[in-house]
Amino acid sequence: GTEANAMQIAEVYGLTFDDFGTVERLTAGEAADFLKDDRIDAAFFTVGLGAAAIQDLALMKDIVIVEIDDEKAQELIDKYPYYTKEYIEEGVYKGVPKTQTVAVLAMLVGRSDLPEDLVYEFTKAVFDNIETIHEAHETGRHVTLDSALEGLPIDLHPGAERYFKEVGMLD
Repeated sequence: GTEANAMQIAEVYGLTFDDFGTVERLTAGEAADFLKDDRIDAAFFTVGLGAAAIQDLALMKDIVIVEIDDEKAQELIDKYPYYTKEYIEEGVYKGVPKTQTVAVLAMLVGRSDLPEDLVYEFTKAVFDNIETIHEAHETGRHVTLDSALEGLPIDLHPGAERYFKEVGMLD
């Protein structure tokens, strides 16, 4: 996923991986370690805000998070609607000021052959207990009924569709 996100972000800036010289394909932890050891100059991360790999890196090295401005963020969202504009607030990572970036919208994906009633009950349970998600992680507060259908690149399961119709989110 991170590689696909990196290619999409590079694309809106008119770049390809060939423009970066050597490209390593690393996990978030490996990328942080390579940055710590000066084995790479930069890395793309698709991780939740406050990710331990970046927090640890920022404690050991001065880091810069490259801002994605409104124009490029909107260009990315227009082409790939599962992105959203996001800010990394000052203090999330040591030495990093408030920085505009983009985030990938989280989606729960299930097999199309799951029983409709099961998916309906699951979807209902999630939104009936949304405060648990809000309390579990700082970015969980972004999961709301109002935003649940934003940027969907695939069709809803009939069970989820039934729930969203029931709560007035769909006709």
